[in-house]
Amino acid sequence: MTKLLFGSYHYHSLHYLILSVIFILSATVPTIHGDGDLRSDITNNYYDNGNYALTSSTHKSLLIAAGCFWCAEQAYEQYAPGVIEVVSGYAGSDGIDFPTYQNHPGHYEVILIEYDPNRTSYELLLQYAWRNIDPFDANGQFCDRGFSYQSALFYANREEQLIAEQVREDVLDLHPDWDNTTVVVPLLERPFFWRAENYHQDYYIKNPWNYGYYKERCGRTKRLKEVWGEEQYYCYHDLELSCFNNTAVNEGGMSIEAVVNVKNAPEESGRVKGAPVWGIIVMVVFAMCVLCLLVVGFMTPRWKKSAIDEEGKESSETEQEADVSPTDLP
Repeated sequence: MTKLLFGSYHYHSLHYLILSVIFILSATVPTIHGDGDLRSDITNNYYDNGNYALTSSTHKSLLIAAGCFWCAEQAYEQYAPGVIEVVSGYAGSDGIDFPTYQNHPGHYEVILIEYDPNRTSYELLLQYAWRNIDPFDANGQFCDRGFSYQSALFYANREEQLIAEQVREDVLDLHPDWDNTTVVVPLLERPFFWRAENYHQDYYIKNPWNYGYYKERCGRTKRLKEVWGEEQYYCYHDLELSCFNNTAVNEGGMSIEAVVNVKNAPEESGRVKGAPVWGIIVMVVFAMCVLCLLVVGFMTPRWKKSAIDEEGKESSETEQEADVSPTDLP
């Protein structure tokens, strides 16, 4: 009986050990798009929300929703001319106050684009916005589903509204087979902007491996090329602005030398190979769990057999002692 209990004890201990390891790591391993990276600063940064202050009084800003804000941030900071800073956040006319990634009903994932109107324009940046969304998807963008991932373009006043409507018409004119029934990107009045948590900012720079893996698996680049064509895609994702002779038109209507990639982020390296950090951790944990299960499965019959043999031996000895009569004693 002792070894039977001992064997059962080991079996359940290993079982609970495996479950504990999985539980602990599941609490620390992030999802593919969400908490983002293994971080220790969540307590300090979690409630770092609020509107964004422009770095200069001469700068302007616009707001767009283009699906995952990691990807939208990278597209503008690297490739759009005249961009000073891009900030990930949340915005929605029916959204709650002080939204967080875990709780932002009524909000889009958006980016706020700070730009220098002497080096670019609202109109030009809207042209970039269109080339970074799938205009036919009303339920999200690329692999991300749900309201917060839907696309939208925002205007702050009547002048911007008229520009946004004209840019939309220009896009439809370039694609005669598109119309207002199939193109579902809304033009909306600009709501209040809430800055996202710090760990979402500059994610493509701070976590290039995880970001690259997510972006490729989400199919963003592939789908944009399908919608807009490879030539048009590269025109709006080119550090040299080759299609525009390395120039940009500012809000004064002047053509000037384009300035892009103000953060000097490395150019995308193409197809990402291998899994991200969290994926490697998951695979290692999974392999450990499988190994433990194999060991338990292999050893359990032997533990049980040993316990049964021991129990039988103890039972036999008890029976022999009971068979000894008093007359047999010396």
